[in-house]
Amino acid sequence: MKLFQRLFIASTGLGLLSPLYASTSEVTMSDFDPAEELAITNTRIDGLEAQLNNFEIGSFSDTTSLSGSASFQVGAVDGSTIKETVSATYSYDLDLNTSFTGDDNLYVGIETGNGGFPTVDFALDSSGGGADKLNVTSLYYEFPLGSYDVAVGPKLDSDDLMPTTISKYSDKFFMAGSNGGLTAADFYYAPGITGAGVAISRIFDNGFNASANLIGMSTDSLFTKEGTDTYTLSAGYDGENYGLGIIYADMDELCSFIAGYKTCSALGLSGISANTTSVGGYLTLNEGKTTLSASIGVLSAEVPGTTVENIHEAHFGIDHEAGGGVLSAAIKTSEFYTVIGSTAYADTLGEFAEIYYTYDVNDSLEITTGVSFAIPDNEGTYWLDRTAFGAGATFKF
Repeated sequence: MKLFQRLFIASTGLGLLSPLYASTSEVTMSDFDPAEELAITNTRIDGLEAQLNNFEIGSFSDTTSLSGSASFQVGAVDGSTIKETVSATYSYDLDLNTSFTGDDNLYVGIETGNGGFPTVDFALDSSGGGADKLNVTSLYYEFPLGSYDVAVGPKLDSDDLMPTTISKYSDKFFMAGSNGGLTAADFYYAPGITGAGVAISRIFDNGFNASANLIGMSTDSLFTKEGTDTYTLSAGYDGENYGLGIIYADMDELCSFIAGYKTCSALGLSGISANTTSVGGYLTLNEGKTTLSASIGVLSAEVPGTTVENIHEAHFGIDHEAGGGVLSAAIKTSEFYTVIGSTAYADTLGEFAEIYYTYDVNDSLEITTGVSFAIPDNEGTYWLDRTAFGAGATFKF
């Protein structure tokens, strides 16, 4: 029994005995039966204890855990097409995990925030939208099926059950929140690939892994010709200090993914279907203190009545432990489309770089600060000239 329960019950017991003490002047000792009075008192104490235990058990399930984070972001983007002023935003995330058998898990993700496109241009990996309203952003049930893990749910992300790793870059600064353009290798991380679906994965004893998922993003036309569906396949290998992988995704409708950058109508396109292939790997050096990551990706699209070229992306990043924190840097090249007549040509968005430092103040507070900027081409010009600087703080609980 917990200490506060013992103290509460003890004080209650004394309160039950006090009337007996007050009435001793009115009765004789022959009228007092110690054994009988003690039995009555014990019965009342047992009843109070049972009520307290029932309240404690019913307050929260022993098989449910709650964790989360609150993040603040402050920064500005010079050359922003949205707003160049300093912005201050927040995000708030809750993660609920419940097990019913010890081997399964019901996951619920709840998020809100006031950052991201089109509110402000400065965004980090910790940024999030939601218009200050709590939203259920993820909801699925995971369970074992023989040697495989299976997940089903009405809100399943394409990477929720994916064991394949093509990069271990920390990716906590500007490239994660607003990376300078839509990139092929980023599609399997895109928050837009969420919907009702099923996923299956397995991690083999020899270090290999594989996964597959099918997600329908249209709730009223699931897995039909009229709906928007995506399927993803992955395979990889993780060794002692290195790993590599490949991820293939097929999307029968792409306009909703690129809407944050440019709408299909603005590009003069009636619609886009596409598939992406991303390949990458990582290498850990210096007794685990330094990690190198590199990835490349290609996006192949189809538009009725239009010839569409493939667009590419390449990314290299490094994380190095230094001074009680982690110093990170990356460079990325991106492409997008320029539509001329009936042809969508691959056009460069430019090269971008970032450098930032992440410091853990304690187990519950993390501070990230840095700068991200565009790199001029051989002619000294920029396609998308933006420089972002700022910081973010994340409180974990």
